[in-house]
Amino acid sequence: MHRKRPSAMRARGSKRPRRTADAAAAASDASGWASLPADLVGLVGWRVLAGDIRDYVRLRAVCPDSRSSSDCPRGRGVVDPRFYPSRWMMLPEGHGLYPGHGKLRGYVRFFNLSTGVIVRCLLPLFKNHCILDSVDGLRLLQRDEDTAIRLLHPFTGDIVDLPPLATLLRLPGANLTLVEMARPYLRSIGATSVSVWADEMGSSLS
Repeated sequence: MHRKRPSAMRARGSKRPRRTADAAAAASDASGWASLPADLVGLVGWRVLAGDIRDYVRLRAVCPDSRSSSDCPRGRGVVDPRFYPSRWMMLPEGHGLYPGHGKLRGYVRFFNLSTGVIVRCLLPLFKNHCILDSVDGLRLLQRDEDTAIRLLHPFTGDIVDLPPLATLLRLPGANLTLVEMARPYLRSIGATSVSVWADEMGSSLS
């Protein structure tokens, strides 16, 4: 009868306690968060959010209790300034690539100005949008087919739609040819500040 060598059996058996220890440590961390009052978890979450929104997302992923005790950034990414990704810069890819280029397969890289961390996000809407500006980490976009202006939170996917810039050209006496000729110049419009309020999803740019 063929028997496995003792050394091989010891090598295989040595991995099992390590996995068990890692699982136990993770369970211990989760149970520790579960034992904290919801108000305290929420306070810790706001302190973490003051540093970086992605750390806040990781905190919410620790366990169901930490997630239920903190506000979800999705749906609040544009209307609540606390969730703005203000320290994240979109990286140029070089070699003629740009957001929305086919070779990037919908992904865009972001660089954290404080920590140096680089992350990659899937943002396929750049196929028919161009970036006009970045305000407090939000991306000011213009849609190609109708010059609609949109505010995008790149990490939560939240979008606020603003009136198209072409409406500025629809004055009495203006014809369609004039509007079409002016569209390339609308690409040069930028913004220095953004104000968004959640009551009626109102917003303003300056």
